[in-house]
Amino acid sequence: MVGEGETVNLSAIDIDILSIASKRGSAGIDKGELLFELGKVVKGIAYTDLVKRINRLASENAISIEENGPDDFTVFITESGSRLISDSIQ
Repeated sequence: MVGEGETVNLSAIDIDILSIASKRGSAGIDKGELLFELGKVVKGIAYTDLVKRINRLASENAISIEENGPDDFTVFITESGSRLISDSIQ
């Protein structure tokens, strides 16, 4: 979990995931929409690698994941994730 003042090394893909989630705010973004939006900016990464990155960001409290079914989820950005995005832009 990322605490106040801690730094996290974010890859470009991590930043893309957080940026996309932040645009949706409290409504969140479901798996299909997230993958569609990521497909516009990220090329050549396997689905399993994306899921690992999403799960890692969740374990670091940058996003939260709500399970909608056996193979569906919605991603929500957290306050910590919003701070990470702000810090990465500066």
